[in-house]
Amino acid sequence: MSIPEAVGLDKAPAQPPGRAAPIDTGLRISPRVYWFKLLHPLLQRGGRFFLQGRQHRRYFVMPGDYVSGYTAKFGAFEAEEIAVARHVCRQGLGAERLARSTLVDLGCHIGNYSVELGPDFGGVLAVDAVQSYAHVARANLAWNGLEEKSTVVCAAISDREGQVRLQMERHGNLGHARVSQDGTDGTTVVPAVSLDALVQRLGIADVAFIKFDIEGHEIEALQGALQTIRAHAPVIQVEVDKGHLPTVLERLRQTGVAYEAWQVVRGNPARRGLLARLWTALRHGGNPVYLQRLAGPQANARHLPCVLLVPQRLAIDWESLFPLPVRPAPHAPATSVLAPATPAAAPLADSAAAPRRHPLADVTAVVVTFNSAHCLEPLARALADWPQVIVVDNGSHDATPALVRRLLPQAQWIGLDTNQGFGAANNLALAQVRTPYALLLNPDCLVHTADAQALLQAAQRWPEAAVVVPQLVDLQGHAQLNYGWPRLHSTARGPAAQGPLCVGYACGAVMLLRLDALPTRTWFDTRFFLYYEDEDLCLRLLQMRRAVVLEPAVRVAHANRGSVRGRHPWRVEYLRGLHHARSKILFTAKHAGTDAARRLRRKARLQSLAVLAVRVLLPSPRHLARAWGRVVGFWQAPARY
Repeated sequence: MSIPEAVGLDKAPAQPPGRAAPIDTGLRISPRVYWFKLLHPLLQRGGRFFLQGRQHRRYFVMPGDYVSGYTAKFGAFEAEEIAVARHVCRQGLGAERLARSTLVDLGCHIGNYSVELGPDFGGVLAVDAVQSYAHVARANLAWNGLEEKSTVVCAAISDREGQVRLQMERHGNLGHARVSQDGTDGTTVVPAVSLDALVQRLGIADVAFIKFDIEGHEIEALQGALQTIRAHAPVIQVEVDKGHLPTVLERLRQTGVAYEAWQVVRGNPARRGLLARLWTALRHGGNPVYLQRLAGPQANARHLPCVLLVPQRLAIDWESLFPLPVRPAPHAPATSVLAPATPAAAPLADSAAAPRRHPLADVTAVVVTFNSAHCLEPLARALADWPQVIVVDNGSHDATPALVRRLLPQAQWIGLDTNQGFGAANNLALAQVRTPYALLLNPDCLVHTADAQALLQAAQRWPEAAVVVPQLVDLQGHAQLNYGWPRLHSTARGPAAQGPLCVGYACGAVMLLRLDALPTRTWFDTRFFLYYEDEDLCLRLLQMRRAVVLEPAVRVAHANRGSVRGRHPWRVEYLRGLHHARSKILFTAKHAGTDAARRLRRKARLQSLAVLAVRVLLPSPRHLARAWGRVVGFWQAPARY
């Protein structure tokens, strides 16, 4: 395999004996997380106070992957292995087998693998010898909605049943249990069981994936799993100590199942020097993740952090399994990793024979207005070339209706007598859309034709995505925080996106919708008059396993709170505060229950009164009006959905 020039990586030299050409998986780890990994060995001892409690969201730049809201400071260290393992399971084993099989997570610690891969499997078996880790894994599985199909066992997986003496070793803030080689203090005797006996005892019919993370006795654990491997031929992931890979492969040969060994490599393996690998990561917007086939006696000269053992009977075409998003089609020009692909120009002969199809023929722009006359001239210039535009007006009292008819003559006009709310107006427009996609657009956002084409290409590149959004920026070009995880799931903030990724929620100011994802065309809950309707939509899509994808290469200017003015600006600010407060409590009641909404309402009432007092002492008419609106909104908000 030749690495495409589009990726910008240096061409790999001839591979040493026993190593095949590396495969670029297309994953990129953001520089901030990459530097965190590099500094962790230096800080894990003297700097433990710095790492304690620090959180990093795991960003996978492979949209379509399910990513839970659970994050931890050491979760970033498994991001690459989890993403690669999930992709191998989905494509190599298929959804049908995964749905009726079990994921076995040995040495589950906090349950990262169980949580991240578990949704694809019919069952999850998580095992750890340390009681506290088993409790954490059980809580993590329950928090992520996997409790009903999960079994958590506290035991040591070995090649025999009985008792095993373990010794806890500290690595920074995370401890590891190893088989004790002596009788020194600090050892713990735990129940031991072979995986074969445990699978038989639990009546597990099919095991499709096994993750071995049992430091110090992987060989013994593997020896006690040979019957399971022989019967089910699962994909296996294991951390292999230096020089132990030949022994691992020899044990597998005893099952009669032929396996290939692939290492997940953080960074281009062709770049051997540390400085060269750092430069590659910085140059290409994140550390690349590769797969390297291991073969021969010299393949395991050092400790391997992650080795995937894949049955040969699966006959996986690895280059097809991980096609780079930027890999050019035959005779097509190369494109950048971050820049969206530009459609190739049609041949002159074809263009002369038939009229060219409009590049946005599959997209309808949907704009909801309310006293938005001040935004319409720049908006009309941005939408001048669009073939399909629908404008829904929520009973404006200014010149909005006349300006829309004059500046956007091609637009379909839906005029409402009263303000029905943002979500209800969008639902009315979506019911009229006849194209595969709809772009929801606030009047204070400017999406040019090239931006819309890039969003459309991203949606076509990721067919599992129900929603694609750009990176919003303010009028000074600073990035706005228009994406993240649902607030009910996580409040952790991670590094900025370096490439396309799945998110838990995205701001509805600019949203490209794939309309067949929700065929009813009723996308928004109309009980949310204003605010939180976009977060409610994203949370429901996440629960339906429909991806919401951010394409940060597309940057759209957004004049925050600039779409509505009117003759009474103080009343506008009052209504903003009122609806934001009411929607916040309603959102909590819908997704967390009445009790949680009541607790939040009590807390919010006190906070809003405190803020109002500050605004009275530091007068600002707009902020004072908004603060009063929040007080009224929290007092009036119902705690029952």
